[in-house]
Amino acid sequence: MAETTTPGELIEEAHHGHSERTPAIALTGVFVAVSIVVAVVAGVALLVYYVA
Repeated sequence: MAETTTPGELIEEAHHGHSERTPAIALTGVFVAVSIVVAVVAGVALLVYYVA
């Protein structure tokens, strides 16, 4: 059965950097952050386009 890992445990694991999963954890965090920024910018651009 798979072990459940909390977000806090993942952050600690990535911070220490002693795991094989560290690059995947870090890249996932970067992907999520960049995706949020892109979504916000696209949303603002669409609002400006359709409202103006």
